[in-house]
Amino acid sequence: MIEERGGAMRAARVARAVVALSLGVAALVGCANSDSSSGSVIEPSSAPSSAKLTPPAPDAEAAAHDKAGAAAFTEYWFAVLSYGIQTGEVELLRKVSDPACTACTGAIGVIQENYNDGGSLQGGVYTVREANTIEDFAGEVMTVAVAYDRSPRYGTSPLGVPRGRLDGKSFADCDVRVLWTSSGWKVRGINASEQLI
Repeated sequence: MIEERGGAMRAARVARAVVALSLGVAALVGCANSDSSSGSVIEPSSAPSSAKLTPPAPDAEAAAHDKAGAAAFTEYWFAVLSYGIQTGEVELLRKVSDPACTACTGAIGVIQENYNDGGSLQGGVYTVREANTIEDFAGEVMTVAVAYDRSPRYGTSPLGVPRGRLDGKSFADCDVRVLWTSSGWKVRGINASEQLI
């Protein structure tokens, strides 16, 4: 009789623990999926990767001097931007950006500000959903309409103290002006209604 009562009490405790755990997980999932006013928020992975990132390589199409090449190059530029944010390396981003591009120099500045003192950035990865060339000025300058997602970006000081956050975006858009040069395409300017980086 005592053994039966003890077994029933243990079963009841286990059942309460399972219910409490389920409620805790549900609450955490609810927090992780909460929306900001700007649309769905994409959270960066919390598990740091030990693998060294390699610089992105452009598709062969990105070297073509036509509308398809301009669109492919623009997708590549966003991959280079993500790489710079993840690693702190800006030379490739500088190489594919025209010095007259204020958005490009601003992006390089944000990356350098966060990495030069030993800090870092987490998240801030761009995924291009669509890139279509919508304007062609004599084949030398083209405008590419881009729809993209960006995961949230967090800055961390050298001591691990959080500094700055940029919310994630889904279905954000901008127009990217690309310029054909002797070394291929370069981003000349970006028109965006919202903060790009």
